[in-house]
Amino acid sequence: MPQTFRIGIGRCECRMPYADAIQRAACATITARIESWRRRLPGDLEAVPSELHEPLEVEGVPVTLGTYKAQLGDGSTLVVLQAQVPTWNRPTFLSLGAIGRVYAEGLVVSTDGTVEAAPAELLWEYR
Repeated sequence: MPQTFRIGIGRCECRMPYADAIQRAACATITARIESWRRRLPGDLEAVPSELHEPLEVEGVPVTLGTYKAQLGDGSTLVVLQAQVPTWNRPTFLSLGAIGRVYAEGLVVSTDGTVEAAPAELLWEYR
């Protein structure tokens, strides 16, 4: 994650109900990317960037899509897809640069090649 002042509030998972079409579309983007990685992992783990920030336009609103890969203490690998959606409608993050909602979903690739959904406690840093 970029090293800036930021406060995360509440959950980050893509769960309904969404506040609006922008948030629904941002989560649809995350879900599609997570499913794409799920099909490619563990074989293509090296292709996952350590950190990548992509500016997207979702429903006419600029959204930042982040991809992260982190090694966990047990040797497994965490892959996270995150969307930062600027909004004043029930924001879940406050930073010097923006206010809005953060959505994040992830996968854990174990050392034996098993790919599972990341539990919420591993996504804490990405919310």
